[in-house]
Amino acid sequence: MSKTTILHLSDLHRDAGSRIKTQPLLSSLGRDRNRYTEGEGIPKPDIAVISGDIVYGVRGDDPDGDRNLELQYEEAYETLVGLAERFFDGDRERIVVAPGNHDVSMPHVIRAMKRLETPSEDEKRRMLIQKVWEADSLYRLNLSEMSVYEIINPTVYHQRFEPYAKFYERFYEGKRKFSLRPEEQYSIHDYPALGICIVALSSCFENDLYNRTGAISAEAISRAMDEVAQRVKNGGLIISVWHHSIQGSPKENDYIDSDFLRLLMDSDCSIGMHGHQHRSGLLENRFSPDIQRHISVISAGTLCGGPHSLPSGRTRGYNVVVLDQTAGQGTVHVRAMSNNDFSSPIWERGYVSEFGGSSMNFKLAKTRTRTVSPMELAGKADELLHKGQAMEAYELVRNHTQDAWVRAIAIKALTSLGEWKKIADLLNPPATDTDFITLSEAYERLCDWSSLRSLISTDYSEIFADSIAVRLRIEECQILLRGK
Repeated sequence: MSKTTILHLSDLHRDAGSRIKTQPLLSSLGRDRNRYTEGEGIPKPDIAVISGDIVYGVRGDDPDGDRNLELQYEEAYETLVGLAERFFDGDRERIVVAPGNHDVSMPHVIRAMKRLETPSEDEKRRMLIQKVWEADSLYRLNLSEMSVYEIINPTVYHQRFEPYAKFYERFYEGKRKFSLRPEEQYSIHDYPALGICIVALSSCFENDLYNRTGAISAEAISRAMDEVAQRVKNGGLIISVWHHSIQGSPKENDYIDSDFLRLLMDSDCSIGMHGHQHRSGLLENRFSPDIQRHISVISAGTLCGGPHSLPSGRTRGYNVVVLDQTAGQGTVHVRAMSNNDFSSPIWERGYVSEFGGSSMNFKLAKTRTRTVSPMELAGKADELLHKGQAMEAYELVRNHTQDAWVRAIAIKALTSLGEWKKIADLLNPPATDTDFITLSEAYERLCDWSSLRSLISTDYSEIFADSIAVRLRIEECQILLRGK
């Protein structure tokens, strides 16, 4: 299986006051791709993962908040469509998107809440504060005011993801939808030709301007992992993506409790990807006594944070993650902005102190594997062909063409792609009369007259001479070769 490269972007913060427009941003990423593919030997990205904070967001008290958020999502839409066109020939399914806390509509949150009167009695105040810390609480503590708010309209509260959901459905051209129900806030992105499956999760369960802690609905994780269980049994590599970081300082609460990683590991998820912490990193977590189950957690830096929104000492950055499943190893390559012009970034190798350089290798968790029969491979590839995914079909079977059924599907896919050179290499020497005819057509398409002349005059022309189709094809080739 060949290597898979994932472009890992996070915290796009579109309309964040970062002074960078869509086209300069995409151009800079395109130039950097040329730099690391041609000069550093990093394969070009196969897919992209966007781990949250697609937009910068608006304040809850912004009188034009709804309209301003709509404009931000318009810019985000143009950015991701442009990314798909520049990197993936316009295939939007090759971009995986997860929401972040900045993608929450704070005007919706404000409309769903009301401020409560603070009780004068100490005991009643204590009881009110206790309600804030209860599980699934409808109460929020506003520390800046030292007051408590209550969610009085849960329906409107869940609609705080409505602007994101509209953007999401529009980007995926109606093929995918983002649910406003927390237990349904996940998506499965399967890439069988690459041998990987990505699960995008929302770490903004109950997240709002007064509750900054990250969380993922336990039901959403369970549902998602149940859906990918068969892919695990088939030997697929499972990757999860969410937004919030899994650690923070003692005085912070703006991160997610890492205990949910145990469930991901128990479901054989090998890699986790997130953003939020504004810096690239790699953390490998293990929990089983035999050290057989672990998850490698990769964080990406902020792509578009402005000069005043980045923490001190942090720069813009993103990751290029290369997975070699055959070798059981992955590599995180960190790219960082190397100039001071926030409107026109230049990306180069970034330095991460924990890495001791710009990249770090990590071991992939062992996955369960089972033997897939040639008939199953051919069937899966044929399904992809019927969906118009000829390249994916070929990638799925190209290492198994010793089987006649699989080879036939591979030829069908390559014919659809017009890859006549690959067809000629695959069918030389021909094993059947059909191979002979197809090989002759490949030579004709390639204008490789010497190879065509050699083919029809070899022993194979005698071996398959009992076939009327072969004899007719030889006569056609003889006429075609006159004067060549």
